[in-house]
Amino acid sequence: MGNGVPVRLTLSSSGGNSRAARRSCARRPANRAFRERRSPLVRSLPGGPVLKPLVVGLGRSGSGLHLKTLARLARRTAATGGPLLALPVVGCDPRAEARGNAGAPGELTAVGTLDEALARIDPDTTVAHVCTPPRLRYDVIARLAGHGVRRLIVEKPLAASAGELDALVRLRERADLDIVVVSHWTGSRLTGRLRRLVRDETLGPLRGITVDQHKPRFLRSLTTDGHPSALDVEIPHSLALALDLAGPAELRAARCWDLRCEDRVLPGLGGAHVELEHPSGVRTLLRSDLGAAVRQRSVVCAFEGGTATAHFPLSEDDDHAQLIVHGPDSEAAHHVFRDDALTDFLEGAYQGFAAGTAGAVNFALACATARLLCVARERHAVVPRPDAVPSAAPAPTAVAPTPLPATGVPQARAGSR
Repeated sequence: MGNGVPVRLTLSSSGGNSRAARRSCARRPANRAFRERRSPLVRSLPGGPVLKPLVVGLGRSGSGLHLKTLARLARRTAATGGPLLALPVVGCDPRAEARGNAGAPGELTAVGTLDEALARIDPDTTVAHVCTPPRLRYDVIARLAGHGVRRLIVEKPLAASAGELDALVRLRERADLDIVVVSHWTGSRLTGRLRRLVRDETLGPLRGITVDQHKPRFLRSLTTDGHPSALDVEIPHSLALALDLAGPAELRAARCWDLRCEDRVLPGLGGAHVELEHPSGVRTLLRSDLGAAVRQRSVVCAFEGGTATAHFPLSEDDDHAQLIVHGPDSEAAHHVFRDDALTDFLEGAYQGFAAGTAGAVNFALACATARLLCVARERHAVVPRPDAVPSAAPAPTAVAPTPLPATGVPQARAGSR
Protein backbone atom coordinates (compact mmCIF):
# COMPACT_ATOMS: atom_id res chain seq x y z
CA MET A 1 0.00 0.00 0.00
CA GLY A 2 2.98 2.27 -0.39
CA ASN A 3 3.06 5.16 -2.80
CA GLY A 4 5.41 6.63 -5.34
CA VAL A 5 6.65 9.38 -3.04
CA PRO A 6 10.12 10.56 -4.14
CA VAL A 7 11.60 11.09 -0.67
CA ARG A 8 15.29 11.70 -1.32
CA LEU A 9 17.65 10.50 1.38
CA THR A 10 21.36 9.76 1.42
CA LEU A 11 21.62 7.05 4.05
CA SER A 12 22.55 3.59 2.84
CA SER A 13 21.62 0.11 4.02
CA SER A 14 23.50 -3.13 3.93
CA GLY A 15 22.89 -6.79 4.29
CA GLY A 16 24.07 -8.78 7.24
CA ASN A 17 24.17 -11.97 9.18
CA SER A 18 20.75 -13.47 8.45
CA ARG A 19 20.91 -15.86 11.41
CA ALA A 20 21.38 -12.99 13.84
CA ALA A 21 18.70 -11.04 12.06
CA ARG A 22 16.23 -13.89 12.32
CA ARG A 23 16.90 -14.21 16.02
CA SER A 24 16.26 -10.50 16.37
CA CYS A 25 12.78 -10.91 14.90
CA ALA A 26 11.75 -12.57 18.15
CA ARG A 27 10.76 -10.30 21.00
CA ARG A 28 13.88 -8.55 22.17
CA PRO A 29 14.62 -7.59 25.78
CA ALA A 30 13.38 -4.11 26.55
CA ASN A 31 15.97 -1.38 26.87
CA ARG A 32 15.35 -0.54 30.51
CA ALA A 33 17.09 2.82 30.42
CA PHE A 34 15.01 3.93 27.47
CA ARG A 35 11.76 2.60 28.95
CA GLU A 36 12.42 4.37 32.25
CA ARG A 37 13.27 7.58 30.43
CA ARG A 38 10.11 7.47 28.34
CA SER A 39 7.49 6.14 30.74
CA PRO A 40 7.39 9.16 33.13
CA LEU A 41 6.53 11.36 30.15
CA VAL A 42 3.62 9.11 29.25
CA ARG A 43 2.39 9.01 32.84
CA SER A 44 2.65 12.80 33.17
CA LEU A 45 -0.23 13.35 30.75
CA PRO A 46 -3.12 11.30 32.15
CA GLY A 47 -6.48 11.61 30.45
CA GLY A 48 -5.21 13.67 27.52
CA PRO A 49 -3.88 13.10 24.02
CA VAL A 50 -0.35 11.86 24.54
CA LEU A 51 0.74 10.72 21.10
CA LYS A 52 1.16 12.86 17.97
CA PRO A 53 1.12 11.26 14.50
CA LEU A 54 3.67 12.02 11.78
CA VAL A 55 2.83 10.64 8.32
CA VAL A 56 5.75 10.35 5.88
CA GLY A 57 4.33 10.03 2.37
CA LEU A 58 0.95 11.53 1.45
CA GLY A 59 0.02 9.32 -1.45
CA ARG A 60 -2.75 6.74 -1.57
CA SER A 61 -1.87 4.97 1.70
CA GLY A 62 -0.62 7.99 3.65
CA SER A 63 -3.42 10.38 2.70
CA GLY A 64 -6.23 8.13 1.54
CA LEU A 65 -5.95 5.61 4.37
CA HIS A 66 -3.79 6.69 7.30
CA LEU A 67 -4.84 10.37 7.54
CA LYS A 68 -8.54 9.60 7.22
CA THR A 69 -8.34 6.76 9.71
CA LEU A 70 -6.34 8.82 12.23
CA ALA A 71 -8.95 11.59 12.08
CA ARG A 72 -11.73 9.06 12.60
CA LEU A 73 -9.82 7.44 15.48
CA ALA A 74 -9.16 10.82 17.13
CA ARG A 75 -12.88 11.65 17.03
CA ARG A 76 -13.92 8.20 18.23
CA THR A 77 -11.58 8.04 21.22
CA ALA A 78 -12.19 11.67 22.19
CA ALA A 79 -15.93 10.99 22.28
CA THR A 80 -15.37 8.22 24.84
CA GLY A 81 -13.25 10.43 27.09
CA GLY A 82 -9.98 8.62 26.43
CA PRO A 83 -8.26 10.28 23.46
CA LEU A 84 -5.26 8.37 22.14
CA LEU A 85 -3.80 10.97 19.80
CA ALA A 86 -3.78 14.67 19.08
CA LEU A 87 -4.50 16.46 15.82
CA PRO A 88 -3.31 18.00 13.59
CA VAL A 89 -1.15 15.30 12.06
CA VAL A 90 2.21 16.45 10.71
CA GLY A 91 2.50 15.19 7.12
CA CYS A 92 5.53 15.13 4.85
CA ASP A 93 5.65 14.85 1.06
CA PRO A 94 7.87 16.64 -1.48
CA ARG A 95 5.02 16.83 -4.02
CA ALA A 96 3.01 20.02 -3.76
CA GLU A 97 -0.08 18.39 -5.27
CA ALA A 98 0.02 15.61 -2.68
CA ARG A 99 0.24 18.11 0.18
CA GLY A 100 -2.56 20.22 -1.27
CA ASN A 101 -4.95 17.31 -1.66
CA ALA A 102 -4.31 15.69 1.73
CA GLY A 103 -6.27 16.16 4.91
CA ALA A 104 -9.17 18.32 6.01
CA PRO A 105 -8.65 21.76 7.61
CA GLY A 106 -7.39 21.38 11.17
CA GLU A 107 -6.41 17.75 10.66
CA LEU A 108 -3.07 18.15 8.86
CA THR A 109 0.03 20.34 8.88
CA ALA A 110 1.77 19.47 5.61
CA VAL A 111 5.44 20.17 4.86
CA GLY A 112 7.67 19.37 1.91
CA THR A 113 10.72 17.73 3.49
CA LEU A 114 11.47 15.28 6.25
CA ASP A 115 13.76 17.84 7.90
CA GLU A 116 10.85 20.30 8.15
CA ALA A 117 8.67 17.59 9.64
CA LEU A 118 11.28 16.58 12.21
CA ALA A 119 11.65 20.21 13.28
CA ARG A 120 7.94 20.28 14.19
CA ILE A 121 7.73 17.15 16.33
CA ASP A 122 8.70 15.93 19.78
CA PRO A 123 10.24 12.47 19.24
CA ASP A 124 9.19 11.35 22.73
CA THR A 125 5.49 11.65 21.86
CA THR A 126 5.56 10.97 18.11
CA VAL A 127 4.20 7.96 16.25
CA ALA A 128 5.67 7.97 12.73
CA HIS A 129 3.64 6.39 9.93
CA VAL A 130 6.04 5.37 7.14
CA CYS A 131 3.97 5.28 3.94
CA THR A 132 6.73 5.53 1.32
CA PRO A 133 7.48 2.92 -1.36
CA PRO A 134 9.29 -0.17 0.01
CA ARG A 135 12.65 0.79 -1.50
CA LEU A 136 12.73 4.01 0.57
CA ARG A 137 11.54 2.66 3.91
CA TYR A 138 14.84 1.68 5.49
CA ASP A 139 16.38 5.10 4.89
CA VAL A 140 13.31 6.90 6.22
CA ILE A 141 13.21 4.71 9.34
CA ALA A 142 16.93 5.27 9.91
CA ARG A 143 16.44 9.04 9.69
CA LEU A 144 13.55 8.89 12.14
CA ALA A 145 15.51 6.70 14.55
CA GLY A 146 18.46 9.08 14.34
CA HIS A 147 16.15 11.89 15.42
CA GLY A 148 14.95 9.90 18.43
CA VAL A 149 11.60 8.67 17.11
CA ARG A 150 10.99 5.20 18.55
CA ARG A 151 7.36 4.41 17.73
CA LEU A 152 6.70 3.58 14.08
CA ILE A 153 3.85 2.17 12.01
CA VAL A 154 5.27 0.90 8.71
CA GLU A 155 3.36 0.01 5.58
CA LYS A 156 3.68 -3.46 4.09
CA PRO A 157 5.88 -4.92 2.67
CA LEU A 158 8.41 -4.20 5.38
CA ALA A 159 11.47 -4.15 3.08
CA ALA A 160 12.33 -4.32 -0.61
CA SER A 161 15.08 -6.94 -0.25
CA ALA A 162 16.49 -9.49 2.18
CA GLY A 163 19.50 -7.26 2.77
CA GLU A 164 17.33 -4.29 3.70
CA LEU A 165 15.23 -6.50 5.97
CA ASP A 166 18.35 -7.71 7.80
CA ALA A 167 19.55 -4.11 8.16
CA LEU A 168 16.15 -3.05 9.49
CA VAL A 169 16.12 -5.87 12.04
CA ARG A 170 19.54 -4.74 13.30
CA LEU A 171 18.43 -1.10 13.41
CA ARG A 172 15.33 -2.04 15.39
CA GLU A 173 17.48 -3.86 17.94
CA ARG A 174 20.16 -1.18 18.12
CA ALA A 175 17.80 1.80 18.41
CA ASP A 176 15.16 -0.03 20.50
CA LEU A 177 12.40 0.75 18.02
CA ASP A 178 8.76 -0.21 18.53
CA ILE A 179 7.72 -1.09 14.97
CA VAL A 180 4.20 -2.13 14.06
CA VAL A 181 3.71 -3.24 10.45
CA VAL A 182 0.35 -2.50 8.86
CA SER A 183 -1.51 -5.80 8.77
CA HIS A 184 -5.13 -4.95 9.44
CA TRP A 185 -6.36 -8.05 7.59
CA THR A 186 -4.91 -10.29 10.29
CA GLY A 187 -6.35 -8.06 13.00
CA SER A 188 -9.84 -7.86 11.52
CA ARG A 189 -12.93 -9.37 13.14
CA LEU A 190 -13.40 -11.49 10.02
CA THR A 191 -9.96 -13.06 10.30
CA GLY A 192 -10.58 -13.60 13.99
CA ARG A 193 -13.57 -15.79 13.09
CA LEU A 194 -11.51 -17.72 10.54
CA ARG A 195 -8.78 -18.18 13.13
CA ARG A 196 -11.26 -19.68 15.57
CA LEU A 197 -12.55 -22.11 12.93
CA VAL A 198 -8.96 -23.23 12.30
CA ARG A 199 -8.06 -23.45 15.97
CA ASP A 200 -11.22 -25.24 17.13
CA GLU A 201 -11.42 -27.49 14.02
CA THR A 202 -15.15 -26.84 13.93
CA LEU A 203 -15.21 -28.11 10.33
CA GLY A 204 -12.27 -30.45 10.75
CA PRO A 205 -8.60 -29.78 9.97
CA LEU A 206 -7.71 -27.00 7.54
CA ARG A 207 -6.66 -28.35 4.13
CA GLY A 208 -6.35 -25.35 1.82
CA ILE A 209 -6.55 -21.56 1.53
CA THR A 210 -7.37 -19.54 -1.58
CA VAL A 211 -7.14 -15.75 -1.42
CA ASP A 212 -8.47 -13.55 -4.23
CA GLN A 213 -7.62 -9.84 -4.32
CA HIS A 214 -8.68 -8.31 -7.61
CA LYS A 215 -9.23 -4.72 -8.68
CA PRO A 216 -8.69 -2.43 -11.68
CA ARG A 217 -5.43 -0.60 -10.97
CA PHE A 218 -4.67 0.99 -14.32
CA LEU A 219 -4.45 4.65 -13.29
CA ARG A 220 -2.14 4.18 -10.30
CA SER A 221 0.12 1.79 -12.20
CA LEU A 222 0.37 4.23 -15.12
CA THR A 223 1.07 7.29 -12.98
CA THR A 224 3.23 6.00 -10.09
CA ASP A 225 6.32 3.81 -9.82
CA GLY A 226 6.27 2.75 -6.17
CA HIS A 227 5.75 -0.96 -6.85
CA PRO A 228 8.08 -2.90 -9.16
CA SER A 229 5.61 -5.75 -9.69
CA ALA A 230 2.20 -7.06 -8.67
CA LEU A 231 3.92 -9.06 -5.93
CA ASP A 232 4.31 -5.82 -3.97
CA VAL A 233 0.73 -4.51 -4.26
CA GLU A 234 -1.84 -6.88 -2.71
CA ILE A 235 0.12 -10.10 -2.23
CA PRO A 236 1.84 -8.92 1.01
CA HIS A 237 -1.55 -8.70 2.74
CA SER A 238 -2.76 -12.11 1.62
CA LEU A 239 0.63 -13.69 2.34
CA ALA A 240 0.57 -12.45 5.93
CA LEU A 241 -2.97 -13.78 6.29
CA ALA A 242 -1.96 -17.23 5.04
CA LEU A 243 0.98 -17.41 7.46
CA ASP A 244 -1.26 -16.26 10.28
CA LEU A 245 -3.88 -18.94 9.61
CA ALA A 246 -1.72 -21.89 8.56
CA GLY A 247 1.74 -21.17 9.96
CA PRO A 248 5.14 -21.05 8.22
CA ALA A 249 5.30 -21.99 4.55
CA GLU A 250 7.60 -22.75 1.64
CA LEU A 251 7.23 -21.20 -1.78
CA ARG A 252 6.11 -23.57 -4.52
CA ALA A 253 5.67 -21.07 -7.34
CA ALA A 254 5.32 -17.36 -8.05
CA ARG A 255 4.11 -15.86 -11.32
CA CYS A 256 3.46 -12.36 -12.63
CA TRP A 257 2.04 -11.04 -15.87
CA ASP A 258 2.04 -7.67 -17.62
CA LEU A 259 -0.59 -4.95 -17.35
CA ARG A 260 -1.82 -3.85 -20.78
CA CYS A 261 -3.79 -0.68 -21.46
CA GLU A 262 -4.26 0.48 -25.05
CA ASP A 263 -0.71 0.85 -26.37
CA ARG A 264 0.99 0.72 -22.94
CA VAL A 265 2.57 -2.39 -21.43
CA LEU A 266 3.70 -2.32 -17.79
CA PRO A 267 5.90 -5.36 -17.08
CA GLY A 268 4.87 -7.50 -14.12
CA LEU A 269 2.07 -5.21 -12.93
CA GLY A 270 -0.91 -7.06 -14.40
CA GLY A 271 -1.24 -9.49 -11.53
CA ALA A 272 0.38 -12.32 -9.60
CA HIS A 273 -0.18 -15.87 -8.41
CA VAL A 274 1.73 -17.34 -5.46
CA GLU A 275 1.55 -20.98 -4.35
CA LEU A 276 2.62 -22.05 -0.86
CA GLU A 277 3.02 -25.34 0.96
CA HIS A 278 2.80 -25.40 4.76
CA PRO A 279 4.45 -28.10 6.95
CA SER A 280 0.97 -28.90 8.28
CA GLY A 281 -0.01 -30.09 4.80
CA VAL A 282 -2.12 -27.03 3.99
CA ARG A 283 -1.79 -25.71 0.43
CA THR A 284 -2.30 -22.00 -0.23
CA LEU A 285 -3.00 -20.16 -3.49
CA LEU A 286 -2.81 -16.36 -3.55
CA ARG A 287 -4.29 -14.63 -6.62
CA SER A 288 -4.26 -10.95 -7.50
CA ASP A 289 -5.49 -9.55 -10.82
CA LEU A 290 -4.77 -5.81 -11.14
CA GLY A 291 -6.48 -5.59 -14.51
CA ALA A 292 -9.78 -6.99 -13.27
CA ALA A 293 -13.09 -5.41 -14.21
CA VAL A 294 -14.49 -5.76 -10.68
CA ARG A 295 -13.16 -5.65 -7.13
CA GLN A 296 -12.90 -8.73 -4.96
CA ARG A 297 -11.33 -9.40 -1.55
CA SER A 298 -12.19 -12.89 -0.47
CA VAL A 299 -10.68 -15.88 1.30
CA VAL A 300 -11.87 -19.47 1.00
CA CYS A 301 -10.70 -21.84 3.74
CA ALA A 302 -11.27 -25.47 2.78
CA PHE A 303 -11.59 -27.80 5.75
CA GLU A 304 -11.97 -31.56 5.82
CA GLY A 305 -15.65 -31.15 6.70
CA GLY A 306 -16.71 -27.93 4.99
CA THR A 307 -15.69 -24.49 3.78
CA ALA A 308 -15.64 -20.94 5.09
CA THR A 309 -15.81 -18.11 2.55
CA ALA A 310 -14.83 -14.70 3.90
CA HIS A 311 -15.53 -11.45 2.06
CA PHE A 312 -13.61 -8.42 3.31
CA PRO A 313 -15.00 -4.88 2.92
CA LEU A 314 -14.06 -3.55 -0.51
CA SER A 315 -13.64 0.14 0.26
CA GLU A 316 -14.23 2.86 2.83
CA ASP A 317 -17.77 3.22 1.45
CA ASP A 318 -18.95 0.25 3.50
CA ASP A 319 -17.21 -1.41 6.44
CA HIS A 320 -19.26 -4.62 6.59
CA ALA A 321 -17.69 -8.05 6.22
CA GLN A 322 -19.44 -11.30 5.31
CA LEU A 323 -18.70 -14.88 6.29
CA ILE A 324 -20.44 -17.88 4.72
CA VAL A 325 -19.86 -21.21 6.46
CA HIS A 326 -20.81 -24.50 4.80
CA GLY A 327 -20.84 -27.51 7.12
CA PRO A 328 -21.26 -31.15 6.10
CA ASP A 329 -24.82 -31.61 7.38
CA SER A 330 -26.42 -28.18 7.51
CA GLU A 331 -27.40 -25.24 5.36
CA ALA A 332 -24.90 -22.47 4.85
CA ALA A 333 -24.71 -19.93 7.67
CA HIS A 334 -24.35 -16.37 6.34
CA HIS A 335 -22.99 -13.80 8.80
CA VAL A 336 -22.81 -10.04 8.10
CA PHE A 337 -21.13 -7.69 10.57
CA ARG A 338 -19.23 -4.41 10.81
CA ASP A 339 -15.47 -4.71 10.53
CA ASP A 340 -13.62 -1.38 10.42
CA ALA A 341 -10.31 -3.21 10.47
CA LEU A 342 -7.87 -0.37 9.85
CA THR A 343 -9.37 1.89 12.53
CA ASP A 344 -9.36 -0.97 15.02
CA PHE A 345 -5.80 -1.86 14.01
CA LEU A 346 -4.48 1.67 14.55
CA GLU A 347 -6.37 1.97 17.84
CA GLY A 348 -4.71 -1.22 19.06
CA ALA A 349 -1.31 0.00 17.90
CA TYR A 350 -1.66 3.38 19.66
CA GLN A 351 -2.85 1.69 22.84
CA GLY A 352 0.17 -0.57 22.65
CA PHE A 353 2.52 2.36 22.13
CA ALA A 354 1.05 4.18 25.12
CA ALA A 355 1.48 1.06 27.26
CA GLY A 356 4.92 0.15 25.89
CA THR A 357 3.68 -3.22 24.58
CA ALA A 358 3.41 -2.66 20.83
CA GLY A 359 5.11 -4.34 17.95
CA ALA A 360 6.93 -7.52 18.89
CA VAL A 361 4.46 -10.20 17.81
CA ASN A 362 3.38 -8.26 14.74
CA PHE A 363 7.01 -7.68 13.71
CA ALA A 364 7.81 -11.41 13.73
CA LEU A 365 4.96 -12.13 11.33
CA ALA A 366 5.99 -9.19 9.14
CA CYS A 367 9.57 -10.52 8.96
CA ALA A 368 8.36 -13.96 7.92
CA THR A 369 6.11 -12.40 5.29
CA ALA A 370 8.88 -10.17 3.94
CA ARG A 371 11.39 -13.03 3.67
CA LEU A 372 8.98 -15.22 1.76
CA LEU A 373 8.08 -12.30 -0.48
CA CYS A 374 11.78 -11.73 -1.23
CA VAL A 375 12.07 -15.33 -2.44
CA ALA A 376 8.97 -14.87 -4.61
CA ARG A 377 10.50 -11.74 -6.16
CA GLU A 378 13.71 -13.60 -6.97
CA ARG A 379 12.09 -16.74 -8.39
CA HIS A 380 8.90 -15.54 -10.04
CA ALA A 381 8.18 -16.43 -13.65
CA VAL A 382 6.69 -14.00 -16.16
CA VAL A 383 3.66 -15.63 -17.79
CA PRO A 384 0.61 -14.71 -19.89
CA ARG A 385 -2.68 -13.99 -18.19
CA PRO A 386 -4.01 -16.62 -15.75
CA ASP A 387 -6.03 -18.69 -18.21
CA ALA A 388 -2.72 -19.74 -19.80
CA VAL A 389 -0.74 -20.23 -16.58
CA PRO A 390 0.63 -23.81 -16.38
CA SER A 391 -0.60 -25.82 -13.43
CA ALA A 392 2.66 -27.64 -12.74
CA ALA A 393 4.65 -26.21 -9.84
CA PRO A 394 8.36 -26.62 -9.09
CA ALA A 395 9.65 -28.15 -5.88
CA PRO A 396 9.11 -25.99 -2.80
CA THR A 397 11.77 -23.40 -2.00
CA ALA A 398 12.87 -23.43 1.62
CA VAL A 399 12.89 -20.04 3.33
CA ALA A 400 14.97 -19.23 6.38
CA PRO A 401 12.53 -19.44 9.31
CA THR A 402 11.49 -16.44 11.34
CA PRO A 403 10.07 -17.07 14.82
CA LEU A 404 6.29 -16.84 14.65
CA PRO A 405 3.89 -16.40 17.54
CA ALA A 406 1.71 -19.24 18.66
CA THR A 407 -1.38 -20.06 16.62
CA GLY A 408 -4.43 -18.16 17.76
CA VAL A 409 -2.71 -14.93 18.79
CA PRO A 410 -4.22 -11.93 16.97
CA GLN A 411 -0.93 -10.67 15.57
CA ALA A 412 -1.98 -7.33 14.17
CA ARG A 413 -3.63 -5.91 17.24
CA ALA A 414 -0.56 -4.68 19.02
CA GLY A 415 -1.61 -3.82 22.52
CA SER A 416 -5.23 -4.72 21.79
CA ARG A 417 -7.79 -4.87 24.50
